[in-house]
Amino acid sequence: MLNLYVMRHSKSSWNEPNINDFQRPLSSKGRKDIKFIIKFLKKKKIKFDLAYISSSKRTKQTFKLLKKKIKIKKELFSKKLYLSDENKIFNTIKKTKKNYKDILLINHEPACKNLVSKLIKKNYFLFKEKKFSTSGIAKITFPIKKWKKLNEYSGKLVFFKRPIDLI
Repeated sequence: MLNLYVMRHSKSSWNEPNINDFQRPLSSKGRKDIKFIIKFLKKKKIKFDLAYISSSKRTKQTFKLLKKKIKIKKELFSKKLYLSDENKIFNTIKKTKKNYKDILLINHEPACKNLVSKLIKKNYFLFKEKKFSTSGIAKITFPIKKWKKLNEYSGKLVFFKRPIDLI
């Protein structure tokens, strides 16, 4: 059984309207919201073997806050994940070595929502109507032993949590 956690970065700041989107930092609300997700993950005793992180400033800051409280064995930052679509991310995940069983992806919209939609069949209707808000996280399980065997619509949505769901 393999587990993929898809997370959208925390809320970014718009205090500097002229800043390049890639360099946009987290807002104070984003820093507050991620604490609800961290508390939820800690309660569930979730840890990660590998994290794929877009290398934008807000995704790196989200990861840094998460890593302070949640065990993450290995991390890979990639500019290729920034503004990437679900198909490229899907192919990246398929190339993951089989010794990584619990993967975290921290990325952007609409790729997060589209990726989860592409991967799940079970519980799709519980997810489809919800907004993938900032700091939101979805857990998908797959009945496979190697990521290269990953197929579309083969996963089961175990949970989808947003800060608003945990307040």
